[in-house]
Amino acid sequence: MKHFLIYLFISLVFIGKNEAQKAFISEQKLALSTYMFSDPNPVADMQKNYPYFRFDGYTNKSEKREWNMVVMENDYIKVYISPEIGGKIWGAIEKSTGGEFLYFNDAVKFRDVAFRGPWTSGGLEYNFGLMGHVSTCATPQDYVIKENADGSVSCVIGALDLHTRTKWNVEVILPADKAYVETKATWHNPGSIPVTYYHYMNAAAKTAGNLEFIYPGNHYIGHGGEVGDWPVENGREIGFYEQNNFGPYKSYHVINAYSDFFGGYWHDDKFGFGHMGNYEDRPGKKLWIWGLSQQGMIWEDLLTDSKGQYIEFQPGKLFNQAMEKSSYSPFKHRDFIPHDTDLMQEIWFPIKETGGMVAASKYGVLNAIRVDDHIEIKLSALQRIKQKLVVKSDNKIVTEHVIDLNPLDLFEANVSIKPSDHFTVELGDDLLFYSSNVDDIIVNRPVEPNPEFEWNSAVGFYTRGLELEKQQSYVKGNANTMAQEFYIKSLELDPAFAPALNRLALSFYRQMDYENALKYILKSLSIDTYDAEANYYFGLINIHLDKIPDAKSGFSIAVQSTTY
Repeated sequence: MKHFLIYLFISLVFIGKNEAQKAFISEQKLALSTYMFSDPNPVADMQKNYPYFRFDGYTNKSEKREWNMVVMENDYIKVYISPEIGGKIWGAIEKSTGGEFLYFNDAVKFRDVAFRGPWTSGGLEYNFGLMGHVSTCATPQDYVIKENADGSVSCVIGALDLHTRTKWNVEVILPADKAYVETKATWHNPGSIPVTYYHYMNAAAKTAGNLEFIYPGNHYIGHGGEVGDWPVENGREIGFYEQNNFGPYKSYHVINAYSDFFGGYWHDDKFGFGHMGNYEDRPGKKLWIWGLSQQGMIWEDLLTDSKGQYIEFQPGKLFNQAMEKSSYSPFKHRDFIPHDTDLMQEIWFPIKETGGMVAASKYGVLNAIRVDDHIEIKLSALQRIKQKLVVKSDNKIVTEHVIDLNPLDLFEANVSIKPSDHFTVELGDDLLFYSSNVDDIIVNRPVEPNPEFEWNSAVGFYTRGLELEKQQSYVKGNANTMAQEFYIKSLELDPAFAPALNRLALSFYRQMDYENALKYILKSLSIDTYDAEANYYFGLINIHLDKIPDAKSGFSIAVQSTTY
């Protein structure tokens, strides 16, 4: 009997532990004050928004409306996903404090901001295709919810972007025993020709609470490639929200640090928010501020009822969200090659009682604060940690601790270090690493354009055409120019410039003018019969001309290149 009771006790403890380490997912109706959009334009927008139509009706009168929410929850955090509003994460909450590490809007206020018009603020939205808020951000999206074998739960959202004919999916994952939410994004170009390339995640956080922006780097660039100093510019500590009380709205794309993390910390709340993803997946780190003047603060009333003003922290595939003028800087546009697929994995997490952040990984958030002749080490766990933490100076161990933390537990220690000495902090075997020497992460990437580049040369005209093509400026629009015109100007200066011949052929192919497309691609192949790009377009063009042997020959040579 005694052995049976012991066995029963152990079994109950084990079952209880397993139950505590399980995430839950459900669908619930959430009633929110809603300012709905209306008045769809019956005619599709024939410029860049084609084949979508716009919505032109908005209101300042609200009604209570029930929205379907996918709710994911474990012992530490709670996440809301709104499949009826673009599939975005509506908000994320750290449960012990009630702190929102992804801003939870108390109202659904659709305003004319996105490509099709309606858009809502807050949470985390996904943008693929063209630069801006995508045309799917306000309408219902396909989704599926899952309970996974490891105890985690998932909600997968997906859509087809008709601008670029590309397909994207985002899997939102809440682990059973970790204090972060994970997103896995998949983006695929199923088409036969390159399309414009843009992907940024758009997350929101409140502004109130003495907010500090934690963005490693020494410069920022604007949408047009403009360059500024970070985090101090002209004597202002623009790394703090309140110090941005000048001028209009702000778009800071912080660059030139090889770093996987960024975020912010509300010093008044002893709480913050963070993002981490591999640098090769997410080199872009943007901060958006509406502006502290009335020009920007008016959006507080336009976009929410009572939650207050917010900022956006945005990781992206490119260093900046490039607009047309960025073409004349080093930060040009990119295109998405045919049949290519991008995979991006990242985590979003709360920061609790650390005073800030100097390093982060999926295991924890580290802060190291210099105070006179010592440093204060603070580590907040994001998952169960039982590891050795080592502090070194001049490659010699100063102190080491065996730490044993559950998620969101805090480890603190004071370590004597001379004010002039650099130091490192290491957690386990490469679980987390920090160096106080900023030169260990600063990147010396050029931020100013090369003054020797001649824009009115054959290469210059070709570059201008290619930049317009990557922005989908195939036909005359507001800029009154198109890519094809600059390719022709390039060839007027150098009739045998193969890159311009290839892209001019592609421009005629887009217009279904296959005879002209073939004429220019043959000129390119007469320069280099092994040119992979030329052979690929040679194959595409000849399919439409019903010249199948030529098409097969082109593709056969093209596939010898890893690109095609």
